[in-house]
Amino acid sequence: MRLSLLALLCACSSGDSSGPPPVRLVHTFNPQESAALDDFLAERGAPVATSLLPFARGQSVLHEVLTSGEDCPDVARIDATWLPGLVDAELLLATPPALSGARAWLPEAAALASYRGQTWALPHSLDGLAVVYRPEAVALAGARTLGELEVAARTLTRQGRWGLGLRVDGYWLVAFLRDAGADVADGTTGALGIDGDGAAAAMKRFASLLGQGGVSPPPPPPGAEAGAEARRFRAGELAALVTGPWALPELAGDDLGGVRVTALPGAPRGGQLLVVPRCARDPEGGWRLAAELTDPKLTAAWSRRTGMIPATSDGLAGGAEVSRAFHDALADARPLPRHPLSAWLFDDLNPALAAVVAGDATADEAVPGVRRAWTRLLRAQP
Repeated sequence: MRLSLLALLCACSSGDSSGPPPVRLVHTFNPQESAALDDFLAERGAPVATSLLPFARGQSVLHEVLTSGEDCPDVARIDATWLPGLVDAELLLATPPALSGARAWLPEAAALASYRGQTWALPHSLDGLAVVYRPEAVALAGARTLGELEVAARTLTRQGRWGLGLRVDGYWLVAFLRDAGADVADGTTGALGIDGDGAAAAMKRFASLLGQGGVSPPPPPPGAEAGAEARRFRAGELAALVTGPWALPELAGDDLGGVRVTALPGAPRGGQLLVVPRCARDPEGGWRLAAELTDPKLTAAWSRRTGMIPATSDGLAGGAEVSRAFHDALADARPLPRHPLSAWLFDDLNPALAAVVAGDATADEAVPGVRRAWTRLLRAQP
């Protein structure tokens, strides 16, 4: 059954129906970023209709909407891992050269906006995983390996406080895979990534760090992770937490300067992009809005408000100190492979990891299932 954008997305605001048609924006902003967006749009002259794209299903929903051409947005803010699949499906317009060269983009941001030798997006923000910690947990700072990080986290773990919060999510496992000589599957090379013994060892190690005898609390119910992490961190029950810049408003509240950031060895990194679909009713209006949303002064202001990492050097320089610290912590982080396959890998990895953490399967039982699933995905690639 064909999906309707109106049925799948949460309409959040709209322009004056008596005036010109509004530019239609779909996005994945968190509540704090959405509030900043609303304030920006309230001051903007031209009308904009916004809709929230649920991140968990975002790629599938957006792909089907853009394929159908119905209820097509004029601009969309997407995760960078979605870009290759949307480009290969011929659903996006290439970025006008005058816009792609209009900003002092950070090199890693510009790389995320490019695919197959062409630019398809305006970078909006950078993200990835790092260790956010309370100032008194300075022992975690500068860990060069996961082993050093674990040792520091154990020194911080005591009655009523855990040393390091981990989320049961395959994206969080990536650093552990890399430390064990494994990785996620790479559609660009055909490498499986988990065909050796390292993947099972990484999964066992990750699971051992949660709950009794570990450094991280037992996981909350699925879907409640972000709220539980923020509550525990604010209450002092977590000395530190592996997370991304998107979590900073919930962790620090109005005091972004009250937290510190250090690198997670082997961490993945990514970003958020603004793209214009081929089916856009008003592509010029879409690119105009994308350009406004990437203005360095605006992104710097959003950084100081939400902790986001701007995608331009000027935006980063004018943003929050914690955003610059997060950017520095991601200096050695590596993105997932630039291939459509990367966005789908966690559909298999997440439940396998959850089963091992819950004790419903051993790592030696779970990893072969992921290996078979990823092998099928690799074989299905053109």
